[in-house]
Amino acid sequence: MKRHFLIGMIVSALVFIESSALANNWEKILSLRGTWKFSIGDQRRWAEPGYDDRSWESIYAPSKWEDEGFHGYDGYAWYRKSFNGDDLNNTDWSYSLFLGYIDDVDEVYFNGHLIGYSGAFPPNYVSAYNANRQYHIPNEFINFNGKNVIAVRVYDSQIEGGIVKGDIGIFVNRKDKELSINLRGMWDFCLAKGGSNYSDLPKDEKSWVKISVPKSWEDQGYKHYDGTAWYRKQVYIPQDLQGEQLVLILGKIDDFDDVYLNGKKVGTSKLTSDYRHHTAYDKLRTYFIPPDAFKAGQMNTIIVLVEDTGGYGGIYEGPVGIIKQSQFTKFLRWR
Repeated sequence: MKRHFLIGMIVSALVFIESSALANNWEKILSLRGTWKFSIGDQRRWAEPGYDDRSWESIYAPSKWEDEGFHGYDGYAWYRKSFNGDDLNNTDWSYSLFLGYIDDVDEVYFNGHLIGYSGAFPPNYVSAYNANRQYHIPNEFINFNGKNVIAVRVYDSQIEGGIVKGDIGIFVNRKDKELSINLRGMWDFCLAKGGSNYSDLPKDEKSWVKISVPKSWEDQGYKHYDGTAWYRKQVYIPQDLQGEQLVLILGKIDDFDDVYLNGKKVGTSKLTSDYRHHTAYDKLRTYFIPPDAFKAGQMNTIIVLVEDTGGYGGIYEGPVGIIKQSQFTKFLRWR
């Protein structure tokens, strides 16, 4: 059976803990609870914002699709929802899409752009039914003056399916408001099979895939993987930050990390030769960036090598971004 009583109890406890965390850190700007457009099947063009979905069925979310009349259906289906960007009343904030719990696997598109996924689709199927979906929406993808379309591709292997439960909507995180640059969202990712030195960084672009940050790599198809992996992010640092002392905030990482900016090592959590015997997974990673380490008015490359010794792994919890040192003390005190 896919569900067991003990697992159910654990998931319920996690939902309670996450709900408490949401109350402390997140503010809901727009509720998406209610009627969505819905179709069984799988066509990539259904992700496009201009696709005409008027002939689709209507379904309530969050709810098991079995409870909405699709009894016994296992397989692919899509959800679509539109809203007006005027409902997001501050173009300077960073927004995240919350979709609660989806059974089993999903990909999420915002105005045709992939913004995140959980689990892995067949043929390399990995369920993520117990992962809370939170996906950053880059502001450049948002139409603040008109229609926006969310499209969710779902695969269910058995029992119940769909956007089954949770507080779904668009949220902002109060911790993120102090950041000069928000780095939540899609990063490049690959397993570090060739070595764990910076010189071992994969040169072949085909080695890299997209992954959501912050989010454990187990929830994104790398279940039971323990070892090392590379994260990479290209970030534009505005010209007005020229000469500033900056701080790179990488949230919480399970377990250890080495961090590089434009090829220069700017931080590590491996502070001793026996670092594996120390606890680091619950520590907020903050690394100071000297003014000569970044290029203002240009693209910069962040590389993070993560070593996971067991259990969950990766950059799994925010905030993630860049902040001025002058704001950093206030940021830490406010947390």
